[in-house]
Amino acid sequence: MNINLSIIIPLFNEEKNIWPIYKEIKQLDVENFNIEIILVNNGSFDKTKDNINLILNEHNKHINNNIILRTLNLEHNIKYDGGIFKGLEFGKGEYLSWTHGDLQTPIEDVIKIFKYVNGKKNVFGKGYRTNTRGFDGIISRFHEKLASLILGKKMRELNAQPKIFNKEKLKLFKNPPKDFTCLDTYFYYISLLNKFEIIEIDVIFKNRIYGYSKWKGSLKVFLKHLVFNF
Repeated sequence: MNINLSIIIPLFNEEKNIWPIYKEIKQLDVENFNIEIILVNNGSFDKTKDNINLILNEHNKHINNNIILRTLNLEHNIKYDGGIFKGLEFGKGEYLSWTHGDLQTPIEDVIKIFKYVNGKKNVFGKGYRTNTRGFDGIISRFHEKLASLILGKKMRELNAQPKIFNKEKLKLFKNPPKDFTCLDTYFYYISLLNKFEIIEIDVIFKNRIYGYSKWKGSLKVFLKHLVFNF
């Protein structure tokens, strides 16, 4: 089967979000193309892996010629960036994309932006958050301004999801960061250096329902995250 699009969804201790994610997957409108969704279990120590296996079994009972569901199990957590990049290398689609696995970003947004970039090679697609997010929004703006100043390229909404690009261009991203959340900035920056067309769609980030933020779990982790990104 020719796979048009790979969607990487990183998961670390997201056991309660697996079935809601699967519900979103079943509702995707992909009649005109084939996609694979790769659930990356990034060293989870809760029941994330077990629940992924359950939905894989459920998915295989109902043949869907347009959606392939795959899993990539990493024995040890290799941080947010590392897990996503492993998923990108694992993907078989003509276009590679990623989005969050915490239900704050609908998987449907990936399908929306794919329709804008499909057929283009020198392109980088991304979301642009239109809703204000209080303190999180302030941190994002700080990251955005700082990265633009240091790297010398104007960038906005660096960590908004989803992200998408043509798989042929993966070879350009030779030395990606593999800790914390700098991968989004890196891909955006390298795309600008290579004069890719940047395509954005408006997205809304929802509030997390289950689980907890991995970078705001404690003051120590939060400060470490800020220092690392700087």
